Amino acid sequence: MTRVPDQGLRVRALADQATAAALEADWPRAVELNAKIIEAAPDDLEARNRLGRALVEQGKLEDAKVSFAEVLKTEPYNSIALRGQARVIALLEHKGKPNTTTTRTQPRLFIEDMGKTGILRLMNPAPAHVLAKYSPGAECELREQEGLLAVHARDGELLGFLEPKVGRRLIDLLRTGNQYVAAIVSTDPQSARIAIREVLQSTENASRISFPGHHRPAETKERAYVRGTFFRYGRDTDEEVESEDAEEAEEETPAADEVLEESDSHDEPIAIEAEEDEETEDEAEE
Repeated sequence: MTRVPDQGLRVRALADQATAAALEADWPRAVELNAKIIEAAPDDLEARNRLGRALVEQGKLEDAKVSFAEVLKTEPYNSIALRGQARVIALLEHKGKPNTTTTRTQPRLFIEDMGKTGILRLMNPAPAHVLAKYSPGAECELREQEGLLAVHARDGELLGFLEPKVGRRLIDLLRTGNQYVAAIVSTDPQSARIAIREVLQSTENASRISFPGHHRPAETKERAYVRGTFFRYGRDTDEEVESEDAEEAEEETPAADEVLEESDSHDEPIAIEAEEDEETEDEAEE
């Protein structure tokens, strides 16, 4: 007599397959697998969140909205569902279409590698309805723009700028032969972030570290460098950079959970570039 497979094991196997499909950007397959999980286990909130993400990637925004709403009925403060719902609403209100992720997500990009990786905030990010077009994990490009390092989506859309001091450092490293890959971590307008990984270090930069401030695992100190009105999104300006004194505040290291929520990686995320460590590194190089 053939034994009936344990329901929990079957759901877990389907979840692993659904995760793999999402990482491979196989969205029809991801929708199919997560729907099977929900049919077998209607209370599986992770499957409903994954289904919502896959539906967004397919442009089925109303269906995605329903999926996230089902999660929030049970867990009103579920952060993944709240982010997904906010993204869908922003797209629907502005009649926008999501930029479908078509390339495999590389979780390794978001995992700590001493001095070679950094998760950095975007200064003056694009409006919410523009950021909403892109999913965490989507590749982006770094482009020098009037002495600043701008971050663009692969379709050319401007997403924001790196903080000037960090940007100038990376511009210098790029000019002298280093190469980097970058991807979106969060499209939340209040804390939009990208991950950057050094993939090639030139011989000229053999003694230089791309991200000297990343090694503090739990907390970091940041200072605001530009006013919120300076980098007007989508506009050019001849104004000089205005620095402002801000109180140094300790905060938790930002996690890349928006991207890694669909993988089972247990590696720790990395910290934001810190001003104090960067200055120390610059002094050492001099």
